Amino acid sequence: MPGDFADVHAFASDPVVCLHQAWGPNTVEDTHEFLDDAVAVVDGRYQLAILSGGVVVGSAAVWTTSTVHGTGELGFTLHRDFWGRGYGTLVAQELVRLGFHRLGLERVAATCRPENIGSARVLEKSGFRREGHLRDAVVIRGIRQDSLVFGQRAADYPGPLSP
Repeated sequence: MPGDFADVHAFASDPVVCLHQAWGPNTVEDTHEFLDDAVAVVDGRYQLAILSGGVVVGSAAVWTTSTVHGTGELGFTLHRDFWGRGYGTLVAQELVRLGFHRLGLERVAATCRPENIGSARVLEKSGFRREGHLRDAVVIRGIRQDSLVFGQRAADYPGPLSP
């Protein structure tokens, strides 16, 4: 939403928040483009704003990667003032629920950099299993870097699979 620009830009332009991301730190134009994409209706995707006290403190999404295989992926970003306060875990759990209940996925994956210990912990606390360490899998600011792969199957989901 247009009124959320300053909130979103506050975390999306922060070099510390973007350290392990393939995007950012955002310019003003980058954040406008992100918001345009975030509000677009896309089949097979749920895009969420993470709010605290009416302020946007992060963004998150779950999306289908293959309808044939019933697979999807999730991702999330939080303003650093909200790290370590349980927001990431709650958001990841909600994204998994949306993936299984609303998108009908059989498997949801997530990735993070090995150095991003906080995100790895969030994923594990949200029911993901670490499934692999991919060497030189992503390019971040022109440098090839490793990525950890996490997965969760609908068959292992602890909650009910009906909405």
